[in-house]
Amino acid sequence: MDDASITAIATGLLVVVGMAQVGVLVSQKRQARLELAAYYRKRWQECQEFWGRVIFIGREPGEYYQVVDEATLERFREDVRTARLDTPTVWARDSIRSVCGMMSDVSMRLLQGQLKISDAYPVFGTEVLRHSRALRKLLDPDYRDRYFDEAISEDHMKVRRELQDWLIYHDGIRRRCMILLDLLWAEAARLEDLPPSDLRSAADAKKKTGDQNKNRVFHEARRLSGVLHLITAWRLSRFLRHAEYRTFWNRAGIDPKRLDFIETAWTDLLLREYREPPQPKS
Repeated sequence: MDDASITAIATGLLVVVGMAQVGVLVSQKRQARLELAAYYRKRWQECQEFWGRVIFIGREPGEYYQVVDEATLERFREDVRTARLDTPTVWARDSIRSVCGMMSDVSMRLLQGQLKISDAYPVFGTEVLRHSRALRKLLDPDYRDRYFDEAISEDHMKVRRELQDWLIYHDGIRRRCMILLDLLWAEAARLEDLPPSDLRSAADAKKKTGDQNKNRVFHEARRLSGVLHLITAWRLSRFLRHAEYRTFWNRAGIDPKRLDFIETAWTDLLLREYREPPQPKS
């Protein structure tokens, strides 16, 4: 066997070994992401009562959509009635610290490329997005000004202001929580996991806020990871286009005709369920 043949065989072996090493690294990275997602899923389960408190404060006390049962809501109402102006409301601050601290951690993992949106989305699902308005009232000053609750009690508003002030003093956590909500919403829009009316309402709002949201994601990712991760920052900012209307320059966005089709199908299904009596079991 001549030298050329030996060199060719050695080169082929090196290529095979290199490809095997790449496969191992990809597999290890995927396993690390799965372990991170499992860890955050467990943390989120442990935050459920804190989450219920945060949503209770973000909503009006008598609002129908809540996270916890009626007995727990009554306990929350009593806690609000006994809150004092001269001392911190410890249970409320603990709740916002636990919920937003955990969400900020997940957001940082996404922005640093350690988690994918498809890994983080099942941790929260649509449960967070269904209550995102209540959470945004605490996180986003512009949002809470647009959706001011006139009938809310002074006691309830006092506790809400306390949480809003805490978030203002922890602006990095507040920003990253809003980024996580935007990324989760874009993934839900991509998967069509939300009602058409919700997707349309959000897409309408993003006509004004879309560029601002994309810039926020890009700059936060660059701040956390530096210039070496500009591709990650660019990719995440562009991912938000899934929650915007489709245009010539945005083929990944929401198609209004598709929304009309889904809405008609949902309406027909609901009407059929109301009109057709349940069939007796055989």
